[in-house]
Amino acid sequence: MAPAPDRLPAPPDAALPPQVDAGVPRHDSGTVTDPWVGRMAASEGMFVTDDHQRIVAWSSAAQRLLGFSPEEAIGRTCYQMVMGREPDGHPVCGRNCSVTRNARRLRGTASYEVVAHARDGGAKCLANTVLVIEGPEGAFHVVHLLRETQAAPTATRRVEVPSAAPEPLVETLTRRELEVVRLLSQGATIDEIASTLTISVLTARNHTANIARKLGAHSRLESVLLAMRHGLV
Repeated sequence: MAPAPDRLPAPPDAALPPQVDAGVPRHDSGTVTDPWVGRMAASEGMFVTDDHQRIVAWSSAAQRLLGFSPEEAIGRTCYQMVMGREPDGHPVCGRNCSVTRNARRLRGTASYEVVAHARDGGAKCLANTVLVIEGPEGAFHVVHLLRETQAAPTATRRVEVPSAAPEPLVETLTRRELEVVRLLSQGATIDEIASTLTISVLTARNHTANIARKLGAHSRLESVLLAMRHGLV
């Protein structure tokens, strides 16, 4: 009888790498580079904001989701770009929002749904997950991961803003109206606008109505979008 071999031969495919599950997408990830943690990749739409809520990184997946390019997004505040609202229309995004307040204390924020505006004027219902990155001397960055969800009935309304260059304004905005529309673009409410500019709430409402009339808008959100198209904010 022949002696038994010291070891059994390896199966033919033992040296092959493990198989990747069929159907798992590997080509749709977007990457961003954060100066503190380096390069990050995610299939969700991803952008990073600093402790002043300025966008410092914007992935290609975020561009596919909302239509804004990195060149358009980086340097702007997150509330100017996303203009997020709850599905019932209540504003979410704004200066010193709850995400920012929590991040300042190095606390996370539970994932939440937000209705964001896209570059084409449409509304996107998104789930937002945030990660807080601690930096030097109390600074921080916030990573936002956006995933599209089933749109709520109130989130499907489309804001009609022409994709081509806007028509010239029939009547230019006054200096005060420019101040008001810029505050609107930052997510300020009528009461906050009145307080910031030291005017009455009624006067603030009249300014927003005049802005809408001059821009041909039918809502405050549409006023802000058209003002952005005209380069006013």
